[in-house]
This record gives sequence, structure tokens and C-alpha cells, in this order.
Amino acid sequence: MTLPIIFMHRGDDDYLAYSLRQAKLSNPQSPVYLLGKEANRKHAAPGIIHVPLDSYMQTAQMFAKVYRHMHVMSYEYNLFCFQRWFILRDFMRKNRLQSCFYLDSDVMLYTNVNQPEFQAFSMEFAWTSFIGLDTLDRFCNMTMQYFVNPQMFRLLVQKTLEFDQMIEGVPLVSDMVLFLLYFRSYSGRSHTHGTFGDAFFDENLNRPLWAESLAGKKKVYAIDGKLFCKDLASGAFKRLYSLHFQGLTAKSYMKDFWFPHIPRQPGIYFYDYAAVKWTAQA
Repeated sequence: MTLPIIFMHRGDDDYLAYSLRQAKLSNPQSPVYLLGKEANRKHAAPGIIHVPLDSYMQTAQMFAKVYRHMHVMSYEYNLFCFQRWFILRDFMRKNRLQSCFYLDSDVMLYTNVNQPEFQAFSMEFAWTSFIGLDTLDRFCNMTMQYFVNPQMFRLLVQKTLEFDQMIEGVPLVSDMVLFLLYFRSYSGRSHTHGTFGDAFFDENLNRPLWAESLAGKKKVYAIDGKLFCKDLASGAFKRLYSLHFQGLTAKSYMKDFWFPHIPRQPGIYFYDYAAVKWTAQA
């Protein structure tokens, strides 16, 4: 069976249509699931299956009873970031899915995920990850323990500070911190950092780090219809397996990064964020 691709989204944001369709174009043999609400049921299409997430809220609601809020984001938003893993776990259990590829709705996917090596890319990025049901079971159990046990919650806050996850001294206790704790303590894996050879799954469009930048973001090139970033140190192009459009401003570019809107003619193009269009490289 081909690996299912699963998104979870409660609203009806315009960009959702592009991330769903892009995943399906990249993985025509994989079922794409949207665990959503009535507001986004309209995005169901051949090969894109809408599932009411409220049907899988039982253990997520149990977690809500023990959740302790410590974050600058709203209570509801941060709580749901934790609850989604319980929802996903219960959905996979009910539908007998042993594994899936999970994507946040602001991620555009450009590779077929049905490659065995991608199984090593698990629980590193909360927004893009191969996830096995057994791993998800352990992660949900660990998450519940950290919030039920006061001593473990104090340890979670301490680890959050050690990971430098804070704003103006406020610890940002999030599911991403628990992802990191799980990976370091229980996964038994080495970090891939989303990189496989000369290609990579993107961490954040707004964090160029090693890559050539433009307007404070990764400079993205289109060559023969495929997307690349350029390594600053070597000057080599690295193929993009995904792009994470984190933040409201970045999400506005997603429609231009959908396959039908990416230049396919000969030559090298780059995306001009200021002009909001693909431009031929001089």
C-alpha cells in the first residue's frame, strides 16, 4: 500500500487548496487525507479525502483536561497543536494505518514520499514527518505523562528554557519541544535534518541559514520545473523536497509555488518576493 499523506486544518484558508493539490500532484498514487471541519469540506476531490476531525477527539479531549498553558500564543491555538497528535493517532488506529506522512497545511510537497529512506525522517520536524503508529503511541503517552505529573511538567519547562524556546523570559512550552525531547530520548535515531544527499525537506522559508537569501528568505530557483536552493558555501544547487511557508506573509506566496504556476520552460528562474512573481535569472 502506498503511504497516505495526512493534513489537519480547522479553517478555510485560501492556501489550503494549494498544499493539498500539490501533495496529490507529487504523489498521485497516495491517498491524501484532510482531517478538517465542515468549513473546509469543499476541498475534497478525487484522491483528496475529507474526514471530520471531530470524530476523533476523544483522547484529545482527555488531554485538554490536564493541559497547562505556558506560551505567548493563545490557549486554544497551543492546545490544538498538542491535540492534533492524539487526533492523528486515533484516526490511524481506527483506519488501521500503520504509518503515514504528516504535513502541516502551510507545507508544499515536491517529492514522492514512498521512498524507504524517508522513514528515517521521523519526529524531527513537527510540520513535515514520516510517522509510524507505534511511534505516535509512545509520543502521545509521553506527552500525557509530562502534563499529568507536576514534577515532569517542571522538567518540561526546564527543558524548554534549555532549548532556548522563550520570548521575553516566557517559556514556550510547545509540541515542538516535546518532539525534540522524544527524538533525543526515545527515537534511537540520528538527525537527518531533513537532508538526503543533495536534496532536503525545508525547515522554514524564512530561515536561509546555509542557503542564498533574498528579502530575508531562501532564494528559490526553478530549473526545468523543479525547485532548488543554492548552497552559499559550495555554490551548488540543492533540490527542494518541500517548502515550509511559516508565517502569514510567507503563506501568501504558496499559490505561486504550485506545480502549474512554476516555470517549466528552459532556463533558470527565481522567485522575486517583492514583485510576487517568477523572474528569469539574468
